[in-house]
Amino acid sequence: MRFPLALGCIATLNLILACGGGGSSSPAPGNLTLRLGSDSIPGYSSAVVSLREVDASGDGNLWVNLGAAPATYDLMALQNGNSVALVSGVSVGSGTYKFFRFTWDTVNHANPINLPAYAVDSLGGQHALAMPTSPTVVTGAVTLLPNGSATAQVMFSGNQAIQVRPGATGPVTTFQAAGQAFDLGQCATITGNLGAGGLNGAEAFAETVNGALVATIQRRVFTGSSGNYTLEALPTGSIYFVVSQPAGTTSAYAAAASAGVDCASAISYGPVDLAFASPQSPGSLALAITPPSAATVGTWGELRQSVATGTAGFQALIVRSQTVATGAAQDVASFAGLFPGNYGCTAQRSTAGAAPVMAVGTQIPVLAGATANGSITYAQ
Repeated sequence: MRFPLALGCIATLNLILACGGGGSSSPAPGNLTLRLGSDSIPGYSSAVVSLREVDASGDGNLWVNLGAAPATYDLMALQNGNSVALVSGVSVGSGTYKFFRFTWDTVNHANPINLPAYAVDSLGGQHALAMPTSPTVVTGAVTLLPNGSATAQVMFSGNQAIQVRPGATGPVTTFQAAGQAFDLGQCATITGNLGAGGLNGAEAFAETVNGALVATIQRRVFTGSSGNYTLEALPTGSIYFVVSQPAGTTSAYAAAASAGVDCASAISYGPVDLAFASPQSPGSLALAITPPSAATVGTWGELRQSVATGTAGFQALIVRSQTVATGAAQDVASFAGLFPGNYGCTAQRSTAGAAPVMAVGTQIPVLAGATANGSITYAQ
């Protein structure tokens, strides 16, 4: 079901988004499809949110409603290649759309007696999600040609999606709502399997490495029951390394990584499979980050190691990433199920619309059956 678009809004938007030409007539409209997907969210099996309205804009000022009906989604059901169409082939003004606005709802449209937004942690505990009080705007250029078709996909980031913060009566679980829009006509997909026979629920990262040899997670995903994974909405023109370090309460695996996958075209690459050596007894690491996050800042900790990447030799890659819990004096990222070894510690902090700021800590040794402690301080 779609809501009708206001013809006046479309005509005005055509003028703002016009791709060029000098005539007085507006360019012909095109058909826009908008999909919704999500990264894996560490520490949670469900992240349910309710959506009232989705709008698009070329300049961030004039908005056109895309006609999405109110609905409730579990973001964790939308990861691993399971994105859904919010609207399909809606007729809108042609041009380049750079902003997509999500207005959250206060009603659970899947089951009205349930909370409109909640998260279920890995132990089965349910937590009400504190949602943004104003609409969430994500950016990313998607060009729609006159009489053409384009598909945009919004991916919500798992790096900082859910963060626990102190509240007046106890901890509050908040939804950060950070994301990005991608033109699927300019994006690739990588598929594969983790481990012989599959490792259910293992997390895999798609990472890029810049000229300074700093790795960044671009997409993250939990495998399904067969160990298969799908990393989607990867912008073309980059080389991606698939990285994973499966973890368990009684066993841990050394990190494995693929050779670089050169995603030159908007196609599916794979299978890119990873194999893991025999597991060992795990250790853990508690990374303290000071000062604590401000209310508008999302923070996550990362562990890095030098990992073999086939013919490329070794790369310093992120092998684990965990959103922090914010306390009165510090943030803490807790890493369980770590394979014994040395880990470089980094932290990332991000505010809406700004690039994350990284801080670097020391290398920390982790021993089997023991908990190591690390710390990172941001300059004030």
